[in-house]
Parts: sequence; structure tokens; C-alpha cells
Amino acid sequence: RRALSPCSLLQALGAACAVMVLHDADGFLTQLTRMLERSREKGAVYVTMKRYAGIEGKRGEPVDPADCRCLVRAVLGSTKASTMVAAKDHRRFMKSYANIMKVSLDSLKKKERRRGGEKKKAGAA
Repeated sequence: RRALSPCSLLQALGAACAVMVLHDADGFLTQLTRMLERSREKGAVYVTMKRYAGIEGKRGEPVDPADCRCLVRAVLGSTKASTMVAAKDHRRFMKSYANIMKVSLDSLKKKERRRGGEKKKAGAA
């Protein structure tokens, strides 16, 4: 008998399975651009960046900063993408990331603000 992966179990039950895919830096930026295009009408893209020091960092051992990487994740609904950026490539990656964000953030809407007098009072019923 073959063991089923968690995703195949979810798919057998008819549920969607979201798997994080690790891309190279350029592939990740391409996926991020596609996610931002899909989210123009509806949805939100969440991007997180985290320092990744490898197994030595988890053990609490000292790690050379040049050996650290940056783990970047992007999520749109059930679509997920991630990449690991080395310290030497960080500057180039951030320039490309900033350009993509500048181009894609033109569809942001201003938040509607309520005036102070229109708020409902908790005590009035």
C-alpha cells in the first residue's frame, strides 16, 4: 500500500491544496507580478520577508551574516510562491522587487474615512 501525501488526501476529499513552491529569484518575481495582476480586481497579495540562517541559526550557533539568506514568500488566495535570496544578491533583488511594486501599486484605493459625528455611540440604543 502506498502512503498518500497530505495534498493528495485533500484533493481526494475535493478540497484545494496550497503548496509553497520555491522558485529562483527571477522566477519568483515573475510569479509575484502575475499574482499582483490577478489581484487588481479582487483579492490581496501578502508578501513576507524573513531572515533565514539555516540549521545553525535554529540551533543558536553563531552564523556569519554573509551566509544568511532572506526567505521571501508571497500568497494570493491558495497560490503560494517563495524564494531564498542570498546576501550577495539581496541588493539586485530588492531593486527589481521595488520596481514591480511601484508599477503594481497604482490600483490602490484610498480608505474611506468616517467623520467623527457619524460614529454610533455604544451607550445609545
